[in-house]
Amino acid sequence: MRLWKILTRPYWHRKYVKFLEMVHAKDLTFENTKELYYNVTGKWLDYSHPKDINQKLMWLTRYWRHPLKTKCADKYLVRDYVKEKGLEGILIPLIGVWDRAEDIPFETLPDQFVLKCNHGSGYNVICLDKGKLDWDATKKVLNEWLDTDYAELLYEIHYKDIPRKIVCEKFIGEGGVAPTEYQFWCLNGTPESILACRKNLDMTYDAVSYSLAWERLFDRIGEDAAVELEKPACGLEPLIEYAKKLAAPFPFVRVDFYVVGTAVYLAEMTFTPSANLLTNYKQSFLDRLGEKLVLPSKML
Repeated sequence: MRLWKILTRPYWHRKYVKFLEMVHAKDLTFENTKELYYNVTGKWLDYSHPKDINQKLMWLTRYWRHPLKTKCADKYLVRDYVKEKGLEGILIPLIGVWDRAEDIPFETLPDQFVLKCNHGSGYNVICLDKGKLDWDATKKVLNEWLDTDYAELLYEIHYKDIPRKIVCEKFIGEGGVAPTEYQFWCLNGTPESILACRKNLDMTYDAVSYSLAWERLFDRIGEDAAVELEKPACGLEPLIEYAKKLAAPFPFVRVDFYVVGTAVYLAEMTFTPSANLLTNYKQSFLDRLGEKLVLPSKML
């Protein structure tokens, strides 16, 4: 083996991780996170001196384990938190919740609905026509998701203690397409900027970054200056106020809303966007949010 490879930090860190695996050390998750972070970003993760938003979100994942974060990451229990904040009116209508796919009374579901597992991200089945849905295949994939420990996939440990369930909600899109989503990046309980996301009829996807005054920021790599998304018909003020209320207890959370006409619905609350590996954002964005985010005292 060449000397330069032996002397590299990643090489010795891999050796260290192998040792931790052998002794079943409790810090293995966070050493694996360091390796993942290096492999994706090419940078070394230092929990002692985090600077940009990726690094500080990694710190929060490891050192700020408030139970409310787990509750609000739960696609079902977050509804209780929203009600406690007096915002029940922004919840998507709930059709049902079940422990296993076999418990779902398929015949009583409406023609359109959304099924989601509550313990991770991307575990969604969008049904636009119940008559065309392969129910056996759907049950199989739902149960596969339920059997997956999402917290272990990319070391997002706040998902670990979520009791796994299947949630069914009303489909609130129009013309077979999900409504525009407005994602509020909130630091220290205060919204900082917005990412507006739209899925088009041809299944392409537009994402545009804006300030709270709806000015273009061009935070994302390759963001197209020619693409403009509509300002929410309800105005920005109610969305900003909802985001403030929901984000108040958290050092960081991204609060996502759907807007249908003038109606506002909570999409989700996200604590580890892209598993804290925001490689599709410019370094200026990562530094800006990192500088503004004040890390709290540790809560383990």
